[in-house]
Amino acid sequence: MKKITIFVLTLVSVTSHGQETINNFQVDNSEIIWQKVFETTLTFEQLKEKAKDSGLLEKIEIGDNKISGDLKQLDADFKGAGFTEMGTPIYISRSHFTGFVILEFKDGKYRATLKKIVLTQKYSDSLTKQGEMTNLEFFGLKNGKNEMANSFKKKFEFDIKLHLHEKI
Repeated sequence: MKKITIFVLTLVSVTSHGQETINNFQVDNSEIIWQKVFETTLTFEQLKEKAKDSGLLEKIEIGDNKISGDLKQLDADFKGAGFTEMGTPIYISRSHFTGFVILEFKDGKYRATLKKIVLTQKYSDSLTKQGEMTNLEFFGLKNGKNEMANSFKKKFEFDIKLHLHEKI
């Protein structure tokens, strides 16, 4: 049996020009979203059950070929991606994250979208307090602009793996 991976978020050191998409992250109406299409052998009913059974989503809503819900608080798995805490931006390594997930199913594939990404500080330090929440756009967008900040495009590395279920 296989594992189904809903999404693998990876940001690597890149610089791009024009319409910016950096490892599936993009700016949409001044919001940083992550979006990727996956092929699957699952039916929509099976995908729906995996989403429900995963325990990753809250307030799940099911529509015609669409599943959405709030992503429960998770940690970025930078170590699992082969990176160190020191090589990861502090606002990622010292935060939990949440967001809103949309899975849109169509003919043997589905598009996964993660939006409304919020970072929650794990513990207090000299600059922030434990539980302080910050939208990813604060770090990732140029002030008042609909484009990614240069600092977001540079050495920004982490991997977040979200599994709906361990076995199919």
